[in-house]
Amino acid sequence: MRITALKTQLAATVAAMEGILQVAADDGNRDLTAEEQATFDAKSKEAEGLQASIKREEGVLALKASAAQPLNLPGATGTTAPGVPAAVAEKAEPGAMVGRVAIAIAATGGLDQRAMADYSQQTWGDQTGQIVANMEQATSTKGGYLVDTAYSRDFVELLRPRVVIRKAGARSVPMPDGNITMRKQTGSTNAGYVGERSPAPVTDLTVGQIGMTAKTLRALVPITNQLLRRASWGVDTMVRDDLVTSAALKEDQQFLRGAGSALAPTGLRFMIPAGNVLTMTANPTLITVTSDMARLKLKVVNANVPLSKCAYVMSPTVHSFLENIRDGNGNKAFPEVAEGKFGIYPIYVTTSVPDNLGAGSNESEVYFGDFEQFLIGDTYRVTLAASDSAAYDDNGTIRSAFSNDETVIRLIQEHDTDLRHDEAFAVLTAVTWKP
Repeated sequence: MRITALKTQLAATVAAMEGILQVAADDGNRDLTAEEQATFDAKSKEAEGLQASIKREEGVLALKASAAQPLNLPGATGTTAPGVPAAVAEKAEPGAMVGRVAIAIAATGGLDQRAMADYSQQTWGDQTGQIVANMEQATSTKGGYLVDTAYSRDFVELLRPRVVIRKAGARSVPMPDGNITMRKQTGSTNAGYVGERSPAPVTDLTVGQIGMTAKTLRALVPITNQLLRRASWGVDTMVRDDLVTSAALKEDQQFLRGAGSALAPTGLRFMIPAGNVLTMTANPTLITVTSDMARLKLKVVNANVPLSKCAYVMSPTVHSFLENIRDGNGNKAFPEVAEGKFGIYPIYVTTSVPDNLGAGSNESEVYFGDFEQFLIGDTYRVTLAASDSAAYDDNGTIRSAFSNDETVIRLIQEHDTDLRHDEAFAVLTAVTWKP
């Protein structure tokens, strides 16, 4: 078993151990039951065995690297003359390895891993060649390859500044085996002062269960074969950026307003409880706008949410309105909006919040909440595949990669969403504020 698969198995085992401890912690920090302790000990022993296997694999890889010779493989896309070293190794930018793997798969057809490794070594150096040589082939994706977890994590982190839910502070929860179950808070708890020998007050903390199952996001990025033929330093980051942009756009839309299904994660709008869905006051004035924003915030504050990473999310149109609305003296009513805040909390702006909702197609929404209570279960496994004969949808037009001399790179990423506290968010609907 290759080192990537071993590390993935170890991560899943550790997550299972953490889950057992979390259940006991959520249940009043009690001791483990006999059954839980037995399961925990078995998992601990399994983890020790996996660590030993990983150490052996790493030792073998180190020996192979010290004895590495320039590759000259039959069927490879290029050759390296004896005694001529491969390209000098250079520290790759975050996520660039995903771009390099994508280019290697596309340039060689993805059918011969040795050819992919040879291509990678000649283009980017020994380190990349070794990484590609040790990649796992995806069992669920024909011709696809799993990018090592460390580099997949780099790629997912690049989505944070582009996906408003992630950027606002959503908590990413590792989900290496594609599933995770944990407790969630559905109500607050009480505490009180008592005298000596008096019983402690009974708390009314109510809890539910979070169950996240990996949903598959696919992104297609066509690149010209001419670019592949001239692959050089910098092209890997360009391909990476195209993949990030494609994945981030869909994530941003789905995490905010996705209805959710067995195939897609549920967005924030459809996880907010009915009692936290507010409606804008009709015929808005500065007074009603101020009141509506206060009502929105108070819905969350009064729910005793930790308020660790609170923020507003709104459309560019609503943001522009709040930035420019003026009082009776001509002064900006909310000058802090120009600095990216409303009151003391930051504002995040995204076009994924529509401006064409409602019967009149002129309504929008404003969200407020503690984004640390928004959970994203990430598998941190990116799968890549490529085809020079596939067809793809280009804004309603079906295009042929073969006819256009292109190669289509397909990225598969897996995640799911849930809220740790049901009342951590509120939304103001039917908003018609426009500058």
